Parts: sequence; structure tokens; C-alpha cells
Amino acid sequence: AVIWVTDPEKYHDALLHDEILQRWLPRLGRQLVVVNKADRLGAEDGERLRRDLEGDVARFTLRAGEGTERPRVVLASALGAEGAGLDMVRAWLDEGADGKRIVRARLIASIRDTIAALARSAGLEPTGDARPILAAEARRSSVTDASDALLRVLDLPALRRQAIGATRARARARGAGPLGGLTSRLFRWSGRQARVADPGAYLARWRDRGSAGPAAGSVRAALAEPLRVAAPGTRRLLAESTSAAQLERGLGSAVDRAIAADPGEPPTSAWWTAIGLAQTVATGALVLSAIWVFLWALIKFPADSVVLPVIGPVPVPFVAIVVTVVAGYLLARLLGAHAGWLGRRWAAHLADRVRANVRGEVETVVFAPIDTLEAARRLLWTVARGAAQDCRPG
Repeated sequence: AVIWVTDPEKYHDALLHDEILQRWLPRLGRQLVVVNKADRLGAEDGERLRRDLEGDVARFTLRAGEGTERPRVVLASALGAEGAGLDMVRAWLDEGADGKRIVRARLIASIRDTIAALARSAGLEPTGDARPILAAEARRSSVTDASDALLRVLDLPALRRQAIGATRARARARGAGPLGGLTSRLFRWSGRQARVADPGAYLARWRDRGSAGPAAGSVRAALAEPLRVAAPGTRRLLAESTSAAQLERGLGSAVDRAIAADPGEPPTSAWWTAIGLAQTVATGALVLSAIWVFLWALIKFPADSVVLPVIGPVPVPFVAIVVTVVAGYLLARLLGAHAGWLGRRWAAHLADRVRANVRGEVETVVFAPIDTLEAARRLLWTVARGAAQDCRPG
């Protein structure tokens, strides 16, 4: 609100007419033109001056175009304690103040009601608690069901067998003696190792054993009720984020990321090297014993006998062969037992890591769109509660 103040000497001034009234009349909403020092004018001169200035203001208003409000012209005196002019100025100011209060109250109520309506369209009540789209317990249950469905496809028991098989294959290469290297190469060249003793390749082939469809179905089942009762403002976004095709793609990518980490090399042990040296010695002894038996049988090479209970006398070459065979068997059993123990530990660690990765990825992928929507709803609820407090009546 603007009051333009002039006086009897300046009311025809070019500054007032050209720079102020002509420029600002079309641009301002509430205006009043006051001719001060009216106490220096007689009644007739004051009224003539007021009508003259009022005519100029009217012309400027018409020139400004339709819709421009024409300001009133008032005669007043700053020296007069009471008077019609000052009363009119005070009345105009009071009228504006009342109008401002009305407009302000209307704007405040409009802000409060608009934000509250927006919150309700998102399923929120500003005066109540911000209830999530999916309850925490239902969310945990959904993540567990989806993860279990994916882990059934991955087949963790078979993964453990692969890990144990890879550990035993490595143990044979190091601890099975001179024949260990040959049997390990044959095991690898035949392709059998890739099928039964390669956990990384086994995980990478998970789509050959199933799909992410059942996991996506369990998630959709958990979200069916929240989707049914969702507010209009969130139903479309929620439906798009829980479509079967999108969920299945997201869960498939989640599994790929969960198993992307290299499972690492199978464990090894210095004991295997020691067992391998012992197997080498046993193999050498077996070969020498076999040569001794051959020579003894072929050319009657002299050899002592050992008297055994029940059996009686047995040539030493035969005893040597039996002892070396038993020693090699016991060493092989010891190597297998130790490799199996290490392999089971590694397999359990690998399965636990895959399980945790799958669960973490499932929760991130499945609920990322819902979490984004929940963050927006929470912010909207906070704003709506603040608006209800800040914009309350009075």
C-alpha cells in the first residue's frame, strides 16, 4: 500500500505526474493520493485543487488500461490534530490492514489445507502417525521368503559339495605323491573338475537350475494388501515398482551381484606337502618291493621269510609290498580327511557369504523404489504436521 503525498505548490509538478503517477499507477494495487497543507487553502480552492488532481489521476488510470484501480484524492493537513482529511487517511489505512489480515488468514488456511490434502493423497494423516506402506515385520518376512527362494535355485548344499571337491582336488595335486599330478591333470582335462569341483562356475550357472520368478512372486504376495489399500497418489508408483517383470529382472541382477565376488582359491596346507613326500617314499618302496618280488619269483633271488601268526612263513618281499600298500592307503585316507575338514570349513564360509550377499541385495533391489517413496512420504508428513501447527487458526 502506497500513499503519494503532495501539496498545493507541487501537485502539478512534472515529477509527480510523469515520474510517479504515470509510471506507478498501473503497477501498484492499493494507492492513495494526499494533498498536504490543506489548512493553507480555503474550502473552495481546496475542492477545486482536489478535483483538478483527481481528473489527472483519472486520465492516468484510463491510460493504464482496464483493470487498474483509480486511487482516491484526499485533502489533509499534517498540522491538524483532527480533521476530515486525516480521518480519511486513517480509515484508508485501517481498511487496508483489515484486508491484509483477511488475505493473510485465507492464504494461511489455503496453505494448511493444500498441504494436508496432498498428504492425504499419499495416504498420510497429518494429525496421526506416519504409517509405512509395508510394516517392518512384513518387510522382513518378504525379504526372507524371496532370499530363500533364490537360495533354493542357487542350491547351497551342492555349492558346499563343489567347494569340498575343489579342496580335495587341490589336495590330491599336492599330497598324492608321484601319481597325484597325473590324476589331477586327468581329472581336470576330462572336464569332470569343472562340473563337480568348481564353485565359481557352479554359481555362474544358476540360471540353468531355475529363475527368480518364485522369489518375485513371494514379494508380490507380501505387497498385495498394501497395494490394494494404497492411496491414489502412491498406488501407480507402487504398482510400477512391484510389477512381476521388473521384480524378476531386479532379483536376477541381485543374484548376479551377490555371486560376482570371486569365491577365491580352495584352501591349502603345508601338511599336504609332507604327506606328498611320505607318499613319494611309499610309492618308491612299493616299486622296489615289486621288483624284489619279481626277481624272487623269476630267478629265485634269495630272500628271508617272516613267520606270521596263522599264515606261517611269508617271504619278506611280499611283506614289504603289503606294508607299503597299507602305508599308502593310510596316507591317502589322512590326506582325504584333512582336505575334507578344510573344504567343509571353506564351503561353510562361502555359503554364508553367498547367503548374506543375496539377502542384502534382495532387500536393496526390491525395496529401493519403496524406500524412495517412503522417504518422500515421511518428508511430506513432517511438512504437513508443521503446516498444521504453524498455520493453525489464530
